[in-house]
Amino acid sequence: MENRSITIIILVASALILLLEISIFASLLPAKIQGLGEYKKQVNSTLSDKEFIEELIKQNQAQKTQVDELETELANHRLLIDYLSNKLNMSLSVETNPFKRISKEDVKVYNDRVIIYINNAFPASFTESKSMYPFINEDVYALEEKPANSTELKVGDVIGFKSQTFNTSIIHRIIEIGNDENGWYVITKGDNNPAQDPDKVRFEDVEGVLVGLIY
Repeated sequence: MENRSITIIILVASALILLLEISIFASLLPAKIQGLGEYKKQVNSTLSDKEFIEELIKQNQAQKTQVDELETELANHRLLIDYLSNKLNMSLSVETNPFKRISKEDVKVYNDRVIIYINNAFPASFTESKSMYPFINEDVYALEEKPANSTELKVGDVIGFKSQTFNTSIIHRIIEIGNDENGWYVITKGDNNPAQDPDKVRFEDVEGVLVGLIY
């Protein structure tokens, strides 16, 4: 009981000291603060300069409390997303949508067939690696087209390319486009992989860009 009383006394004393500091700060302000009067007119305040400053301090403290609460809430949401991501074995990267390559006029739907007009198109197949899951799995039928040049490729496109590291063809998403001393390149990543691919993919290694999926 004695410890509790001491704690209460300390808290009350701290509050009184804070109020005294605010009061002293406000009382030391010049009677006419440059711009303060004009600002009070803009917000239609009838408070004295001292009361107005104290009110601004209260508002700033309240806003800071709200920001702190929002930051805590966002941090908690991030922890939840991290937890679910680990449970589902999925990457947290937000994927950019592929660049639109087929217009509505290029697709003709009939009762007995569908015709899609695509230049330099060829079919693509996938393995059971799950690197692009759930966007792509091994049962999906896909169409790719050969890009004419590097300017046709955009961040978000899913491309097939020859991997120099793994010596095999891979179909992953472009997450970055750049240039270095060897020229144009892209960085790729499987949507479901935790890290990007090790190779810088050059245009000569690009086999095609994904333009359609049939599930």
